[in-house]
Amino acid sequence: MKKLFLILCLMVISTSSFAIVNFTSNSGALVMRDVTVDNNTVFDSVTLQLNLANGTFTILDATPKDTSFSETALDTLTLEGLKVDFVGCNLSGKNQVTCMTKIVSISADESIRVFGDTLNNSSELFDDQSREYTPTTVTALDKTGSSTLEFNIIQGIPVKVKFIYNNVDSAATSISLFRPLFTIGNSSSRVIRGEFRDIEF
Repeated sequence: MKKLFLILCLMVISTSSFAIVNFTSNSGALVMRDVTVDNNTVFDSVTLQLNLANGTFTILDATPKDTSFSETALDTLTLEGLKVDFVGCNLSGKNQVTCMTKIVSISADESIRVFGDTLNNSSELFDDQSREYTPTTVTALDKTGSSTLEFNIIQGIPVKVKFIYNNVDSAATSISLFRPLFTIGNSSSRVIRGEFRDIEF
């Protein structure tokens, strides 16, 4: 009966992904980490008090996860007059990871193209299980796209570019490789491919 109740309780709460669950039978406390509710609210941890006698539970604690990005770059790449700061990847929803870069044109105002999910060129993400993902959404300034996104940047002014990956395997605990792809100018001959590795989220 206890096992059945515990399974049912987990099914009710399993709008979560990436969850790690610990249960202490003598206290009746069920602790889950990295819980996603309704596909968009992420909690660092949720603690439930289970009453196995009457089949109820009480929420003791629900700590929201900090999904903001650091202002300090984790890694930087400069090529073809474009500086790309990588600021991290976060769990941002159910089976969803968002990675963010800040780009700055060093030498001139430029036209930028960012690649999301296209046939030949994509900004790939590889998890620690070697599974590959392409972004479902790319955002910059006030623009959003899925395959490619084009916009203009002014020399010296940083622009945040976010890459959103859906359907990330719930067994993944980190990112092995994030490869954002940019081109500069209308000819697309100036290509920048970032390679950022070993990323916690």
